[in-house]
Amino acid sequence: QLSAEQLSAERAPSPKEQEWAGPEALCPGWLEDEVPDGEVPEDGGDPDGATQAYELLQSALRQEGLPHTLDRSAEPRTGFGPLDMTVCILGSPTAFLPILLEGGTRCPGAMVLCLSPTWASRVPSETSPGAWSLLLSRGICFEAGGHSSLETFAPPRRANYVTGTFATGGPESGWVGELARDLACPAGGSLPLVRRLEDPLVTRWVLAARANLPVPPTLAFVLGSRGDLPVELVAPGVRLVRLEDPQGQESLVQEE
Repeated sequence: QLSAEQLSAERAPSPKEQEWAGPEALCPGWLEDEVPDGEVPEDGGDPDGATQAYELLQSALRQEGLPHTLDRSAEPRTGFGPLDMTVCILGSPTAFLPILLEGGTRCPGAMVLCLSPTWASRVPSETSPGAWSLLLSRGICFEAGGHSSLETFAPPRRANYVTGTFATGGPESGWVGELARDLACPAGGSLPLVRRLEDPLVTRWVLAARANLPVPPTLAFVLGSRGDLPVELVAPGVRLVRLEDPQGQESLVQEE
């Protein structure tokens, strides 16, 4: 005969618990291989970091006192057309969580978080020759009240606006930059733009030479040629010295 405590411990999970979109929904089979104690499992089942990014999202939601993400991917959502608003966030969820939550409140269902390059595809644009459209086959949608759900889209959902974590050196910057390259829809950044903004020399040259804005006095030594700078850089307050060989240039550096 079972005690009340045993019956309570063996109760069936609630519908909400059954809907929880755990890492298994993102990367099926990740729990099948048992790892001996003391050994670190290889990350071969999650090469693009989708599971880790998903867990970061759940942790951030818990810290905000918001419900966890529900898994509704078993029943693909249909009926999305080119006039339906789809704001796609590519990459890590933590930096864009306030935007995702606010967007979910103001326009429920329009904010879609893409955590993996396998969740999206690029097709030639039907309206802009030479450009591309971004189609989402899977994503995490945000609703009012901080609710979110893992969804699949059939046919894929077309993005109307794209932004993401373009920071150079980030774990997802490579695939984020590639998916957002040469899109027909507006974008909130790009990898080439981030590289330029993170370079103090390029930034000061653009501000001084093209915007006529004052910049701090700048003396820059550049090794060899750089394609992102003019051969003769002329800008108020910015002086560029090119070094053909780093060896034996101490006297030139001291003179400058």
